[in-house]
Amino acid sequence: MESTVKFISKPRLKEPALIEGLPGMGYVGKLAAEHLAEELHAKKFAELYSPHFPHHVAIEPGGVLRLVKNDFYHASSNGKDIIIVVGDAQAVTPEGHHEVVEKILDVAEQFGVKQLFTLGGYATGRYSKTKPKVVGVFSSPELIEEYKKYDITIERGGGPIIGASGLLLGRGKLRGMSGLCLLGETHGMVVDHRSAKVVLEVLNNILGIKVDMTHLEHRAKETERMLERIRKEMELRARRERRREEEEAWYIG
Repeated sequence: MESTVKFISKPRLKEPALIEGLPGMGYVGKLAAEHLAEELHAKKFAELYSPHFPHHVAIEPGGVLRLVKNDFYHASSNGKDIIIVVGDAQAVTPEGHHEVVEKILDVAEQFGVKQLFTLGGYATGRYSKTKPKVVGVFSSPELIEEYKKYDITIERGGGPIIGASGLLLGRGKLRGMSGLCLLGETHGMVVDHRSAKVVLEVLNNILGIKVDMTHLEHRAKETERMLERIRKEMELRARRERRREEEEAWYIG
């Protein structure tokens, strides 16, 4: 059994760009891509099923189950066609990641995709009040020059990008597709609408797309309030721990 793509329709698209936002660190890419699809009234045209997805089913409102899947949507904005890939999950094995990515690229190739934009989170393990940076990883040095005018911090650390966001660019490059991965700084353990918002802002600027960000902004403020509560709880816990250590040291002495 292998991964399969089920087409609902075959839209006529002219050299679309492909945008991927699957679940990952902080759900940053998923939140950004889903918001973009919703605001552009994107239409679903295909579904990807894979035995490499997690071994459970999703339950829809009303109690009806369905298989875990990735979805392909198409939309047009500012005279440019785009394909948006979102979904429930990524593959759970290395072999599965490669197979699913190849299926996504097969669809991209069918529609003449030359540009790939993958979205995700850049885990820092820290809670911060400052605006998250958007870290960029490029498929070629030429793209760095092309996109350096945007608010992107270039990743020069040499670490890996795990999952679809990295593999799509790497394997897409073998098919002649150029790619840019946009990663929003995030703690990594919190669903982060704030980071998703800044990633989507950069992507929209690159593509010349304008979408209403009101809903994402509202959820981003909720994220900020939650992070602030967590920060205060961590500080309180740290103070209690220091006090306990000081008391123990006093009794011992």
